[in-house]
Amino acid sequence: MFNKDRIMECVFCSKTTLTAETFYEDENFAAICNIRPVVKGHCLIIPKRHVESMLELNEKERKNFVSFSNKAVFIALKYADTADFDLLLQRGENAGQSVKHLHFHILPRKRNDNLAVNKKEFFQSFAEKENKVKTLTQSEMAVVVRELSSIAENHKIQIDEL
Repeated sequence: MFNKDRIMECVFCSKTTLTAETFYEDENFAAICNIRPVVKGHCLIIPKRHVESMLELNEKERKNFVSFSNKAVFIALKYADTADFDLLLQRGENAGQSVKHLHFHILPRKRNDNLAVNKKEFFQSFAEKENKVKTLTQSEMAVVVRELSSIAENHKIQIDEL
């Protein structure tokens, strides 16, 4: 159900957030930098339409999600100079969702990064670090967005083929 007040409060629906943090987008989704990255290249995939759950995505969005995700992951991995990653969805308060707007975390992974590999330890370390790491300043965010946007532009042909 449409709730204008809830959307007005949503940080991911904010034009300011989208303008400052988006490095790749299409008509349905935006790939944005995480304001508190736990690893280099930690990004988010968000639908442009305010939804809280995957179950609220319409058919067009569901069909577009995998294609868009491949492209966003490609850019994040180039930026982090790795081929390994986790794609994480936290749905609901009990799962650790902090913003009530559907979002998927792209976490580029490297050997001996600061996140555990064991899944139980991974979720514990991710939850701890997500709320404790330094928030990027506007200028730091602008640098990361520029670098990621540049990767997207420089690899446009490869990305379009994904």
